[in-house]
Amino acid sequence: MVELEKRVLGRTGLTVTRFGAGGHFTNGPLAHEDIPRRVGELDHLLDLGVTYFDVQWDPEESATAEVMARRGGEFTVAWPLHAMNQQDPRGVKQYMMDYCNDHRRRYGIRHVDILLWVGLALEGQAGDRVKAAHEAFDALKEEGFCDHFAFSCHHSPQMALRAITEFDVFDALMVPYSPLHPAAGRDLFPEARRRGVGTVAMKPFGGGGGFLNMVWAGQAQHPAVKGLQDSSAPYAAALRWVLKDTNVDCTVPAAHSIGQIDELHQAALSGDGADDAEILEHLTTAMNETGADVQLRSGLAAHPRAWD
Repeated sequence: MVELEKRVLGRTGLTVTRFGAGGHFTNGPLAHEDIPRRVGELDHLLDLGVTYFDVQWDPEESATAEVMARRGGEFTVAWPLHAMNQQDPRGVKQYMMDYCNDHRRRYGIRHVDILLWVGLALEGQAGDRVKAAHEAFDALKEEGFCDHFAFSCHHSPQMALRAITEFDVFDALMVPYSPLHPAAGRDLFPEARRRGVGTVAMKPFGGGGGFLNMVWAGQAQHPAVKGLQDSSAPYAAALRWVLKDTNVDCTVPAAHSIGQIDELHQAALSGDGADDAEILEHLTTAMNETGADVQLRSGLAAHPRAWD
């Protein structure tokens, strides 16, 4: 079997496949919450050679923990750390310790490669919160629970860029990447690579719970995407588009079935598709002309131009 392309994830030193497994299998019109089924899908991803898993909400946490117990040495896992932005800086360290201890008990996990601050927002007492979070991370690392600290950011590439330039504590980052937010590819990823911060592109070309799912379900009403409803072609084209960016270490498209996993796996191996340019042009046209509506409905940004 042809092997997937691999990359060292920034200064983590972890070697991962550039095609990774995305979270959010419980979101969108293709989604499901069947834990045994998801366990089978994760096993299938491993059998194909995929070595990076991004975890989000339960029941995905339950499914991933089950696979980790059997095959944890075969992949890198980014484990979620939720509700951080709502914590008073004075209570952040205790919150993180309690959170991780709870997940140890609840899921039986002993170690995760990456602890991922989900939805990082740099507002209010951001500096104090980040400092306290890193102190907690150091304590958790000393205990052997985690090795690396990372964040995802849904707000804007500018906010993610601020996070890695003002706070030299993050080993990797994850942000959405599509034509709706070109600053990710133009500014953020090159700077992250220069600093040795690993880069993970989520929702490639608006995938995940966003634009591509709206196209698939017929919810994105625009003449340019007519005929793409119920089609997997946009997902494959989007994956190949992201993988062309050499500043992206890994991308994590959502996959909700064995069939979708196989299609994305083949897309990652195949290079350009014959119809990619035309499909992406149609998608870009629809995204640009319905940008505000798409972003607001997909939860990508609080206002239309936040990702420029």
